[in-house]
Amino acid sequence: MRAEEFRSVVRLLPVFVVVAEVGQVTTAAAVLGMPQPTVSRALARLGALLGTPVVERDGRGITLTAAGRALLPFAKEGVAALERGVDAVTGSGAVGHGTVGLSFQTLLGEAVVPALIRRFRDRFPGVRFELSQGSRQKALDDFEAGRCSVALVASPPEVSGASSTVLYDEPLVVAVHRTHRAAGSTSVSVESLAADGLDDLIVLKTGFGLRGRVEEIYADAGVPLRVGFEAEDVHTARGLVGAGLGVAILPAFAPEGDVVPVALDHPRALRTIGVLVRNPAHDLTVAAFEEFVVRSGRTVALAALSLRA
Repeated sequence: MRAEEFRSVVRLLPVFVVVAEVGQVTTAAAVLGMPQPTVSRALARLGALLGTPVVERDGRGITLTAAGRALLPFAKEGVAALERGVDAVTGSGAVGHGTVGLSFQTLLGEAVVPALIRRFRDRFPGVRFELSQGSRQKALDDFEAGRCSVALVASPPEVSGASSTVLYDEPLVVAVHRTHRAAGSTSVSVESLAADGLDDLIVLKTGFGLRGRVEEIYADAGVPLRVGFEAEDVHTARGLVGAGLGVAILPAFAPEGDVVPVALDHPRALRTIGVLVRNPAHDLTVAAFEEFVVRSGRTVALAALSLRA
């Protein structure tokens, strides 16, 4: 590889690392503050320079190819080394040059997480985020184990040595097929859904915060939970509903295809989304992010959700 080509590869590695971390070009573009087509072209250019693609489409997201998986640890190491070099010159404790480890529930990565990062980096463009996503339990496990300094989850628990900030309350609705008997109704109750035994319930797997809330709602109503399918993400759950395979209790969404939302008639039909921050006083960058979340987090998150809807 010629020197010029090698320098081009190096310039593209930070984009590749972020895409690999978040698993979606759209989310990565929001985090990087770049247009989505620019990110896609960067990935294509990197593959062309290396002589083999580094990512490939996987449903709504992307996955690394064998070449991408081989490259990723070296790319991360290289980016981290450059950051350490910058810190050595500018001072590792400076707010504008630190790193925030953030673990979050996957669905929050569609709008809320990119919006928070983008707004924070408007003020501190040099701050880097190390992202990890998955179930609520995974995010909390990352936080408890010290693998991240910030966790964005539903129903944030009390954690010793950590602060907690509520961002917003998100209503839960029943996702039904447009031909379902409840479609078009003002609201529907758990009891009515279970009354005739016609509907299988589509839920997320154990460990996801939404699964726990659904179990609480059914237990409170005194209705047995009749699970038809377990999904690993909300998109799959909606897809199963769209195929007429059951109904699902999900965060509020706009009608999409054959799937429509109906209000759930239950006092606990909502979930609280909040941010946990561990020991912010020990890291000026994390402390600055906590201050930003307390001051502006709710406004930023709700604005992002309204744009998505």
